[in-house]
Amino acid sequence: MFQFKLPDLGEGIAEVEVVEWLVREGDVVQEDQPIADVQTDKARLEISSPRAGRVHRLCAKGGDILPVGQILIEIDDGVESAAAPGTARPESDTGSEEALPAAPTAAEEPRGPAAPAGPPPREPSPPPERSIDTKQPPRMPPRPQARPAPASPGLRRPAEAVPPVRELAKQLGVDIEQVPGTGPEGRVMRRDVEAFHAELKRGGPIHAAVRAAPEEPALRDEPDWTRRPLRGVRRLIAERMVRSKSIIPHYTFVEEVDVTVLEDMRKALAEAAGQEKISPLAFIAHAAVRVLPRFPQMNACLDEKSGEMIYKAKIHLGIAVATDEGLMVPVIRDAAGRSVAELAAMIRDLSERARANRLDPPALKGATFAVTSLGKLGGLMATPIIHYPASAILGVHAIRTLPRYVGSRVQPRKLLNLSVSLDHRIVDGFEGARFVQEVKAILEQADFPEFK
Repeated sequence: MFQFKLPDLGEGIAEVEVVEWLVREGDVVQEDQPIADVQTDKARLEISSPRAGRVHRLCAKGGDILPVGQILIEIDDGVESAAAPGTARPESDTGSEEALPAAPTAAEEPRGPAAPAGPPPREPSPPPERSIDTKQPPRMPPRPQARPAPASPGLRRPAEAVPPVRELAKQLGVDIEQVPGTGPEGRVMRRDVEAFHAELKRGGPIHAAVRAAPEEPALRDEPDWTRRPLRGVRRLIAERMVRSKSIIPHYTFVEEVDVTVLEDMRKALAEAAGQEKISPLAFIAHAAVRVLPRFPQMNACLDEKSGEMIYKAKIHLGIAVATDEGLMVPVIRDAAGRSVAELAAMIRDLSERARANRLDPPALKGATFAVTSLGKLGGLMATPIIHYPASAILGVHAIRTLPRYVGSRVQPRKLLNLSVSLDHRIVDGFEGARFVQEVKAILEQADFPEFK
């Protein structure tokens, strides 16, 4: 029986959500045949079978979150295991672990005459994060001696948390043993680490609400309520937004921009070329990318662990795209120096691929500055949430025709608002305002040399 463990998918991915199984127990599969769709924090991917055989067991359900290295599926490949009882079976190189010895017994630490042969008593332990295969040998050797019971109610047992949550705590410099867990049986969840870190950054003791979270009663459903699990892209969006707002002190600056001249130019260009007008977003993105080098702190991020600001020479432009699955931020790499027409084509291509769920993980990684726009639905203004760990995001709002003074006369003008959200640890209000004013000047003058 071949046990296929979730492989390392690269790009720093520590866990995935099983979205859909493409096979069922009992199905015959071929090598390299797709067997499951999974959702990472970057994109949706297909997992293929590394072996041919018959599906013996699916080790997870749709919606389950699996860490890298967890058993995903068992395939009967007709190969008999030569492993002796009590030892781990050898695995393929993909996602394999070293075989672990049988659990140590009390005989390893002689204390008197040898006890009769037989399995040693198992020490009690808290339930694991998710039990996938109770027949498997333990993933870690038991501790040399039983864990002592707490001497008093004030002592906590070692924190229960899955590896990705422990890694997040390590990255944020948080002692996970001090984090109050709000998950099942006191398990420490990602949200707990982020809330604990946010409280520490505010310089005070952990807020009472954080400690009280496990005591809060569950919501009592009303007859008209419908519950749906927070899964897939929606779950990832929730985690990212909480992380960004918990860690980054946001502030937003808003300015009105007169784009009458720019709109007239866009119309003339389209008529001359006999094609659809280039999106205003391409012009706005181009203006922002031109201005950014004069404001390096807006193309930077803060390394929380070292306390250092990281300034990035290249501009990788994230473009927020609304899809049926939720918000995605595909990235235009090396955006500096690209023409308006190039940016327009790339924005269109990335948006279409995002909505068709055809983006590879690298296309969603590494944005250093982002632009978000809802087009005609953009409203008057909003306060965009920064795409962590960047330090800035530019919001683009709807173009409206409104009366404004031009000299001493009132004229109809085409206006839109720009709102930039900034990390106040890195970017001061004066710098954010100057950035927006320089972008505004380019747009109001339609200062795009390639079209002159």
